[in-house]
Amino acid sequence: MSQIFAKICERGGEKKYRKLASTKETVYSDWTQKTEGGVLYSRETLAEEAEWYFIRDFSESGYAPDILKEPIDSVDYKQLTVEEFSKLDYLFVEEEDRVCFQNITKARVVRRKMIIHIGNDFRYDPGPAMITLNEVPDAVYVRAEDRLYFRRFSSITGIFTGIGQIYRTATEEDTAAFLNSDFITLKNDFSSKQVKTANRKRIALAQDTLSRLQAGQQKEMFQYIHDYCPNLQNAEGSFEIGSEEELRLLLFGIEERFYTTLIGNEKRIANSVIPLG
Repeated sequence: MSQIFAKICERGGEKKYRKLASTKETVYSDWTQKTEGGVLYSRETLAEEAEWYFIRDFSESGYAPDILKEPIDSVDYKQLTVEEFSKLDYLFVEEEDRVCFQNITKARVVRRKMIIHIGNDFRYDPGPAMITLNEVPDAVYVRAEDRLYFRRFSSITGIFTGIGQIYRTATEEDTAAFLNSDFITLKNDFSSKQVKTANRKRIALAQDTLSRLQAGQQKEMFQYIHDYCPNLQNAEGSFEIGSEEELRLLLFGIEERFYTTLIGNEKRIANSVIPLG
């Protein structure tokens, strides 16, 4: 049995849940095969195209809505009304020990003229409102594991309030402050105004990393970056940054993304990392 619910947004930001329908069919099938071998979510990790991320102990993360902290019972929810149809925010489906989530965008709510088959009869409908469902949900919460599985981080930020803080992007002030660090010398009129989103996300990560380093560890880090990118460091020991690419190399160095292969002695950059253990 699958129970289908929706969250609607009321004026003033009030959030309410409604029940839509129930069915004996499984709305989202075979998703378990798709999440096998999932990757623990980290800002440093890029999942493969078919892989899913997961967040463990999700109910304790501070981002889990109340509906995930206890069993969902349809008797506790009012039925969605016709007037509320335009206020849909997302759907959630209770199936066995899991709750599946799907965002509802304008593209998912359609009106089309059609001939409807009901039993042995046919009926013309000039434009019923319909919600189209994805083959695969945007996120799945498994109660027994207390894990939230998802494929794209951007698809869940509108569902789980505050979860965007996990993947923080450096603000203009943060970016300018980082470029003004005493270990950086700017050149070619390079400034925070030229730093794009990808590097702003790396700056946020680098700031967290640097804040955990002691003075001696930071010195070792800078030597490590110099060994792999000698052209970045000037005679005074600071790193000269005059482009997005040079900034990217510095940020990768702070995250220790440079390595040398054992066989072949080839120097490489790890674009994505998965912590072991």
